[in-house]
Amino acid sequence: MTEKINVLGIEMDCLTAKEVMLRVMQFMEDDLVDTIELMSMDTLMSGRDDEEWKKLAGELEIVLPGEADILKAAEITDRVRLKEAENGTFFRLLMKYLQKNRKRVFLLSGTGGDLAALESVVRKYGRGIRVAGSGVLEQDGSGEEKVINDINGTESDCVLSVLQSPYQEQFIDRSRTLLCTKVWLGCGPALETVGGSGGTLQKLRKFFQKRMFFRQAEREKNQTEIHGGADTQSFCEQCTEFKI
Repeated sequence: MTEKINVLGIEMDCLTAKEVMLRVMQFMEDDLVDTIELMSMDTLMSGRDDEEWKKLAGELEIVLPGEADILKAAEITDRVRLKEAENGTFFRLLMKYLQKNRKRVFLLSGTGGDLAALESVVRKYGRGIRVAGSGVLEQDGSGEEKVINDINGTESDCVLSVLQSPYQEQFIDRSRTLLCTKVWLGCGPALETVGGSGGTLQKLRKFFQKRMFFRQAEREKNQTEIHGGADTQSFCEQCTEFKI
């Protein structure tokens, strides 16, 4: 089974939940912050033409497909990985790990509504988890220094963030060396996966989003194959010309 997939120009790690958890436990022993992000179809679609964002996403330690449909778009058929992505297994295991090991957690979002949703999910799947603090960080950047001080002041082991992309990756890039925490998890997709699929309008939006995502993924795949074929043909012509 391949350990890397590429969908809409973003390379992601194709790992089981247990494999990711082993990496998390290693990260907890490091002095510098290590970053993990769960990607959603919406994020991939929104950023498909943003080369700067793709570069920043590529600098994260682990990038995971946060939805099973992303794996399907990459033609991954392994039932374990598909089921784990569908159920949000890694996020659930992480909640249990943080609770069992009494790790301190900081909750971060871009709006008060998202923070409330994140708090609800943490209460549901991480009862007894040690929430050391929380914060709302608007994209104008005015509260960045305060959030950094709050994270460091609470001596949090893990930041659970539902900041929107590309701001999340930009903030990590600017602040990585200033943060005194072990693990940063961008877990926006987990809110929907383990928190519930929402009402009728949200399900309808998700249906059309899924159709658009698969069409775009197939289109880019075909373009890659065409360009790859053209490169091969050009190489063969050069070989013939120089009698290789």
